[in-house]
Amino acid sequence: MSALAYKFRADLWRHKGRSLLAVASIAIGLFCVGTIFGMIDLLLAKMDAAHRQSQPSHINMLLRSAADSAVLERIAVLPDIAGVEGVNPVAVRFRSAPDAAWQNASLIVRTDYAHQLYDRTALVSGDWPTAGRLAIENLSAQHTGLGSGADLQLQIERAELNFPLDGVVRHPFVKPPKFGGQTVFFASAADAALFGLAPRSFRQLLVQVKPPYSEDKARAAASQIRTLLAERGVAANATLLQDPDRHWGRPFLAGINGVLEIMALAALALSASLIANTVSAHITQQTDQIGVMKAVGGSNLAIAGLYLSETLLLAIAAIALAAPPAALAAHFASCRLLAIFDIGCGTFELPNRALAYLAAGGLLVPLAAAVGPVWRGAAMTVRAAIASYGLGADFGKSRFDARLQGLAGRWLPTVYAAALGNLFRRKTRLLLTQSVLAVAGVAFLSLASLIASLNLTLDNEMARSRYALKLGLARDQPRQMLQDAIKAADPACSVETWRRLPLELSGDRGVFRQKGSLGLQLLALPAGSETYRPRIESGRWLQTDDAGQAVLVLNAETAALNGIKTGDTVAAAIGRDRQTWQVVGLYRWLAGSQYAVEPVYAPMETIEKNLGGDTASLALVTAPVATLQDETALLSRLSEMLQQRGVAADIYNTQGRLEQRGYARNQFKPVIGALSGLAAMLAAVGGIGLSGTLAIGVLQRSREIGVLRAIGAPSPTLFRLFMLEGLFHGVLAWLISVPLAYRAGAPLAKRLGETMFGLSLDYRFDFAAAGYWLGLILLLAAAASYFPARKAANMAIQDCLSH
Repeated sequence: MSALAYKFRADLWRHKGRSLLAVASIAIGLFCVGTIFGMIDLLLAKMDAAHRQSQPSHINMLLRSAADSAVLERIAVLPDIAGVEGVNPVAVRFRSAPDAAWQNASLIVRTDYAHQLYDRTALVSGDWPTAGRLAIENLSAQHTGLGSGADLQLQIERAELNFPLDGVVRHPFVKPPKFGGQTVFFASAADAALFGLAPRSFRQLLVQVKPPYSEDKARAAASQIRTLLAERGVAANATLLQDPDRHWGRPFLAGINGVLEIMALAALALSASLIANTVSAHITQQTDQIGVMKAVGGSNLAIAGLYLSETLLLAIAAIALAAPPAALAAHFASCRLLAIFDIGCGTFELPNRALAYLAAGGLLVPLAAAVGPVWRGAAMTVRAAIASYGLGADFGKSRFDARLQGLAGRWLPTVYAAALGNLFRRKTRLLLTQSVLAVAGVAFLSLASLIASLNLTLDNEMARSRYALKLGLARDQPRQMLQDAIKAADPACSVETWRRLPLELSGDRGVFRQKGSLGLQLLALPAGSETYRPRIESGRWLQTDDAGQAVLVLNAETAALNGIKTGDTVAAAIGRDRQTWQVVGLYRWLAGSQYAVEPVYAPMETIEKNLGGDTASLALVTAPVATLQDETALLSRLSEMLQQRGVAADIYNTQGRLEQRGYARNQFKPVIGALSGLAAMLAAVGGIGLSGTLAIGVLQRSREIGVLRAIGAPSPTLFRLFMLEGLFHGVLAWLISVPLAYRAGAPLAKRLGETMFGLSLDYRFDFAAAGYWLGLILLLAAAASYFPARKAANMAIQDCLSH
């Protein structure tokens, strides 16, 4: 075995602790990269595959009233239409026991479950619905605990019906119940009459356009269908356009994926800084050996190749260590997110692209980080290398060092002063270590502030809604009757009624593109109403003087998509009424997702003047509600009242304000959970870096430790010296990270809010989190310092001086 090969083995094996720290430093960054990129690849691929398998409709249109089969035939022969299928959603209430409370639900009736054309449902267990027997949607079954064999009682207007559940069905497009989605049941066409459905009539249209698909073609076809329906007095409540190759849930993930990828790459970059720190310390410790190798004829390239080969071997070990758990973590993380969208996980698959990134990053990043320190060491002259004992450093050479030494010696006990001096002994290593710990701290505090800002934004949004409940109606009702009925049910309530109408806007660029994927709807409310006031981006909100005027308030993002500014005019088609309206304000929308009907606000008085009628589609109820339980009880009481009067509720627009806030927060939990996991990984990188710094310090200061032991320094003092150095690292990192997080938090929250939620969050710095981080960083520093400090305390004098 050659001398270089012997040294190669000795460097790696005899210093196993340092080698393991280096491998762990690389592996944790690679694990972040493999997990995040793998999760994204698996998740999006399986989502798109499930979407294509369901034969998605390109146009999904919800109608305000039923259309008969003759209308479907007319739609089917439109130029760009490939096919159309009609289904029937029905609003019901259900309970699973006679003494249980009634709950809102949606029931879907399809003509033939064996020959579904579009948005195909899949049977999970049991049987398809047949006459007198229902099935339940898979997510609804998980949420309610109901399944095959359960008995249900349904309430439809004034009738109550009993049904057994025979099966569990997966639907490709349902909103998860914890995000505010309703419980969904399925019924056979044989029972359509029981639910008040006329034969061969439909309230929802599933349409595909002729290939090739394009959004513009689908939008134009949808406009033709709405025109055809309007000619027959049928209005569309909402229109969803679906790309047949891209799952509808992609927008939920688009923003967070980019943020996760950046943070994963940041973890890898921090790992690289740890490698640079470790290699630099290793070179510093072996400068005398480098001098000997050069004295006996070793070239710069041979010496550099030796140390780079050591780094390469450590990198390969890190790749082997990180790849299997990263692949498993990516699989399980994707499965968990797929379950949210009611998609089966399937068999285990390797995320090949992510593993390729992991391998490439694992080889290139450590080598790139090591090149600088290795070449500086290899390029040293023989005299400079042999004259170095590894004891030098750069402390004491500046005014700052002298001042720090004076103050520490004057005000601190000796051990504390020595530990503080050792902290600044090697400033390059201090900078690398602090950069890792500070970035972890900034990530933790920024995440906490993001959560605080999100909660503040939700609170502010809820504060703009001065009502307690919103009651949606399946069909418009006389306004006065509705107000009198609600007051009779609960005299403490005050009521404001709104009107909801189908709307289509157009401008110089043609029919409007909108942010909300379920289309636009006009919400007519009393001019000057204070019951709800959205966040105005520019212009103003509706005022009392606007009564009777053709003015509206539009979503700012939709306005930007269509080049509209405050003061511009747009053409509005409201049913059969068409006229020009002026945009007086633009509001910022906190929808929680793109899959929502986007409101356009206009004065009620103007709508009544143009279209006539004295009806209401929504009732906004103000009542003294303090808790979610109070809200639920009031909502149940008012829903019961409406049911007794034969008024069918629109379950998608019936909700309490506190319940809505809870659903909004639930939608952001996966985002916050993913960011929390990455912040924890960054903190782990910081802990490994600090432990490595102190362990290297013990090795480099072996002679110094021997001298201290020789003049009588006891083991507890040496232990305390290194523990204090680690704790000082933690305190310094905290002092750096708090102001950085405070300054970076606002723009970061703004950027993340725009990326993930489509709006600038109302910023709040979480000062309590700063206190928590101090405790965490001290705990992390203590854990990272323990083993290096114990090793220093247990070193024998002979071993230290002969090092």
